[in-house]
Parts: sequence; C-alpha cells; structure tokens
Amino acid sequence: MNVFRELRRRQQFGRVIRVAVVGQGPMGRGVAAQIHGTPGMHPAVLVNRSAERAVRTWVELGYSASEVVVSEHQGTLEEALERGIPAVTRDSMVACDLRGIEVVVEATGTVGPAARTVLGAIHAGKHILVMNPEVDATLGCYLSERARQQGVVYSHGDGGRPGVLMRLCEWVEGMGFEVRAAFSCTGELEEEATPESSLECARRMGTSPRMVCAVRDGTKLNLEKAVLANATGLVPEQRGMRGWRTSMKKVLRDFSKLAGLQGVVDYTVGGDFGGGVFVIARCEDWARVGGYLDASLMGPGPDYVFFRPYHLGGTETPVSIAEAVLFREPTVAPRGVPVADVVAVAKRDLAAGTRLDGVGGTMVYGRVDAVERSRDFLPVGLSDGGCLQAAVRKGEPIPWSVVEAREAEWVCNLRRIQERWSNARGRKDREANCGEGEAALVCAERTP
Repeated sequence: MNVFRELRRRQQFGRVIRVAVVGQGPMGRGVAAQIHGTPGMHPAVLVNRSAERAVRTWVELGYSASEVVVSEHQGTLEEALERGIPAVTRDSMVACDLRGIEVVVEATGTVGPAARTVLGAIHAGKHILVMNPEVDATLGCYLSERARQQGVVYSHGDGGRPGVLMRLCEWVEGMGFEVRAAFSCTGELEEEATPESSLECARRMGTSPRMVCAVRDGTKLNLEKAVLANATGLVPEQRGMRGWRTSMKKVLRDFSKLAGLQGVVDYTVGGDFGGGVFVIARCEDWARVGGYLDASLMGPGPDYVFFRPYHLGGTETPVSIAEAVLFREPTVAPRGVPVADVVAVAKRDLAAGTRLDGVGGTMVYGRVDAVERSRDFLPVGLSDGGCLQAAVRKGEPIPWSVVEAREAEWVCNLRRIQERWSNARGRKDREANCGEGEAALVCAERTP
C-alpha cells in the first residue's frame, strides 16, 4: 500500500492523523511545517517551554497569533482540537493525554525531559516518534520495550541518518544481500569544539550553540550510529569508529583491505560523498544479481555500494508517522538489548570536583562503542550535571565509578532499569528468566 495514497484517502474522508509536536527548535519547527504540508495529517498541538516560540511556528504556517489557543487545561485544548483551531501548551504531559492525538513527536534534543514525554505518551496509548538521538541512544531499548508492552509504536524518525540507513539496510537485505557496513558521510570533526566557538555558526543556522557544538565535536554522529547499531546489530569496530578517508571510487577497494571486517557502523570524512549515506552489502550469487549489477556499473562484486546522496531530516518524518498509525510498524527502533553505547570522553583535562555540562558543552564529547567495551564508562547522555570525584585526563573516557550521582536521579534510575532488564535477557537461561526481565522494566518507574 502506498503511504501517500492512503493519507490522501484519510484526508478525503476526514480521518486526519493528529500529531503533537514537542519542542519548537529548528527540528521541531521543521517537522511541524512538514506535517502541516502533508495530506492526511495535522500538527494539532505544539509543545514548548516558551509558548511564544510555538505560537510563532503557527504564524509561520499561516495562522494569526490571535487564532492560537494557548492553555495547560486538557478540556480547553481538546475543544480546540475538535474545532480545528491551532493549539499550544507548555506541558508535554497534557499534550500526551489529549483525546484525538494519535502520535507524539519528541524533538527537544534532551534526555530527561524527553524520556518523561515518551513515557507519558506510551502510558496514554499514543505512538511515539523521536527525532532525538540523545534519548534514543541512552534509553531507547528500555523505552521501546515499554512501548511494545503497551501495544504502541516507538520509533526513531525517518529523514535522519539512522532512519535513512535503516531503510537502505532493509532494502538490500530484502533483495538477498548481506549488509557488511553502514556509513554516514560527514566533514572534519572538531573534538575541542565549544558552544562559544560554535556561536557564529549557530546564528547563521538559527539554532543553539550547544546543538552546533554537538555536531562539530562528533557527538551527534556517534549518537546516531548507536541508534542504528541497536536497531540492526551492526557494531562499531572500535571506540569512536574508524573514520574513513576515501572516495566513491576507492571505498570498496579500501574496505576490501580489511579482511574479515563485517557487520560494522562507521563514517567517512570528506571525500565526494557530500551529506549522503551508504551501505556496503555482499551477494555472491552471480547468476541472480551479479550480471545485472555489473551491467548497471555497480562493479563485478561480490561487494557493492548502495549510496543515497542525501538525508532530508524532518522533511521525511511524516512517512514514519504514517507507518506507525497505518501499519503499526517503526521505521527504526531497538531490536532488543543494546549492542552499542556512547561514552563520555573528556575534551580537556578535568579536575576532581568538576560538574559536567553534558552534550554540546565544554567538557565532554561522545564516542560510540560496543556495549562490552563501554559498560564501565559514563554514557554521554547522562553527563549533564554529574560531578567528578577524581581527575580525568583529556581524551580518556570517564569511568562511572568517579561520577557522583547527578541531580536528575530519575533518569539514571531508568538507565539502571534498562541495564537490569538487559542483563536478565542476556543470560544463557534467558527463557527461564524472561519474567524477571519484564518485571525489571515496570519496577520503580516514576516520572518527576
């Protein structure tokens, strides 16, 4: 079934998918605008701590500010939704409880507040779409399992690199290829980037310096690769990945030099890839595919590059919303226990007593690694507010053992629940202990 054909039918018969969009930064605004321009769906309520910013989004979509209903009262907002009036609230939990909302999009770039929103949506029986690799890489396996138990869809959105690569992986696997590597393409990373050094770029882009900093220091890239790893089972070869300096013409030759390398996530630096993504996949059945691909200038095989020269961010997000509602399927979501995590690495020498400032700050950047190699280190998604009890040298991952429990203990508690569940699921006697793993997910869950 064609998604857009079905959405047009829903538009025709008045069964529009109503969406709550949480966060009105550049990503949230872009998602709201794209939903508004997509037949069969509507951004019925926008959520932001600053209601004025959400009202501005509605104005940009063609409404007058006087038309917009701003309220924290559920009944008032539901009346607005029924009458088709644009609505704004500051409280994501109120938005999650609204009758008529089918999907909640989380686009804040936070961890604690985002987890609160996601759980609120799950408990309210709403499908949840995250445009937020910070929360997905840190707590996604837990949140996805809670959604499954409640019978709703948890998914990372299409348009971001995890979603685009996931579609490529599923496409080539569906044709009988074996995915050997999944690559994102980027420019040079600047490990020592700070919000201050990112200020001018942030002004040009209309976003926050911390967001730009997280992109420049590679944290965003590594969070996205963890999201993809946990959805596919592909893992980073080493902490932070390799970072390939190659080109379209040379990439297969360079890849073949590493005999036995397979099942990995990685990225390219520079080259002629632009902002694209690609997978390297293998098929040794010449009679079935080799001749056709060779004639199509894909090369003689058995390894082939499947390249997409762009990813479109929020522009493609409505497809994921539609798939959640129409097919009850995620675009990209953890497939079980985590296989990768993103550890916090010191940007500079950090003294004992330092209080960490999190993703996009001056003190740490994130680097993805296999779970087996990252268990003893602080996840970068939990690095905001943690206080060091011992010094950590520049370039070293920060051990869990030297970090005092941060103020937002609830988020750390969710992480501990995820780890207990993962451990229970991972034992050899997994079937006998399945109940224990399920119980670990529902115990001690309290939202602030």
